[in-house]
Amino acid sequence: MLRKATYVTFLGIIVAVIGVITLKSRFPIGPVVLVLSVVPLGGLLLIRRPLVGAVPDLIFGALDTGLLTIPALWGGVMFGVAGAIAGGVVGDALTDGIAGFFEGGIAEWLRKQGIEESREPITTSLGKMTGCLAGSGIVLTVALVFGIVPEFA
Repeated sequence: MLRKATYVTFLGIIVAVIGVITLKSRFPIGPVVLVLSVVPLGGLLLIRRPLVGAVPDLIFGALDTGLLTIPALWGGVMFGVAGAIAGGVVGDALTDGIAGFFEGGIAEWLRKQGIEESREPITTSLGKMTGCLAGSGIVLTVALVFGIVPEFA
């Protein structure tokens, strides 16, 4: 278990460091976050975990954090840092419920199809990490394209 936790932590550190470098360098964060989703996805592939087992977690992460990014972004644009925090907190509560509903439904559907979805810690964590980065990366990239956020945000 410690080995798996170390593996997930290592991949998380890679994502965090690249995120900080991106912000310090003032690169467009949306496309970078979207590309960063390949780090945990690659981690799953590297340890030969079937991606189908992570589908509910991928969907949860993409819906949860993708939708969460909208009120956090809106709160930040309208009310600054405090608005972004409030939008993130309230948005997280709402999107956890929405994404959890879809995650459960997809897991149930996969089981009915005879596909065993995985609830192993490493598959669940890396699946959710991949989905979260992809979902928020898409929202932030769209916001960048439509000029909702500055070029570097």
